Amino acid sequence: MPTHKMRPYMITAIPAKEPHPLPIPRLRLSSDRVRHLDRYLDATKSALLFASRAILVEGISELLLLPALAERVLTAGAGANALGAREAFEALERFFGTTRVIVDGVGFEVYLRVLLAPVDGMSLGRRVALITDTDVAPDQPEPRRLQSLRALPLRWGSPGELHLAAAPRTLEPALWSVNNITALKAAFLRCAPHSQERWEQVVQAADPALAFGELFIPKTNRTVTGAGGQILKGTEISKGRFAQELADVLAEPAVKFTVPTYLADAIRFITAADSPTGVSAP
Repeated sequence: MPTHKMRPYMITAIPAKEPHPLPIPRLRLSSDRVRHLDRYLDATKSALLFASRAILVEGISELLLLPALAERVLTAGAGANALGAREAFEALERFFGTTRVIVDGVGFEVYLRVLLAPVDGMSLGRRVALITDTDVAPDQPEPRRLQSLRALPLRWGSPGELHLAAAPRTLEPALWSVNNITALKAAFLRCAPHSQERWEQVVQAADPALAFGELFIPKTNRTVTGAGGQILKGTEISKGRFAQELADVLAEPAVKFTVPTYLADAIRFITAADSPTGVSAP
């Protein structure tokens, strides 16, 4: 994707059924955004330019966990009939056919412009799920940046759809629930095998979800205290390592786990079937 001359790319733009060229310069990208994309779109991530369905995430944790979570959300239950099993299989196929991209931060706008800004009534993306953190407490208003991102497709008149899924606080506290404690504990102890006492401090905290989230940040930034009034101890856990371990734990179907609603909704959105007319089915 050279910065000096942006050539048209052959893509399947919607609402058209057949591939059509979409001239990248007509997306009105500023020169600094072109340079950003040029550095970002390496041999792997350049798949973004050919994505009718795409998931954009902030960091590595979501990227690593999403396949395991999608299996939980989309796999047909034991009592499903043949039609239900077939629909579940097709939804999983659509998920694994979806381009998944780490944005490495919250600078989503340029990627949304590439995917959803229309040219001659067509856009590259049909469905885009954006998964991010609010970085505020659950009882606080969501950041303005999320409202701005939601408004972009409407402002552009995009024929594509955007689903914005935001975690209360961040991913790790959002994973916490009574039903998930066994799985989260197993993954944690894989990362820190001799930290049973530290785990008990999390479980016994006044706000266990927040205490769990603070396992993944430096001690100097923590706010949760234990029974003695001291900040919870321990070296921070790598988010990427924990996501890998949790994905392994979730590979065992017998392990109980409830996928956070905001992630389950994003997975269902991105894997919804298209109607024969090309309009996305609910």
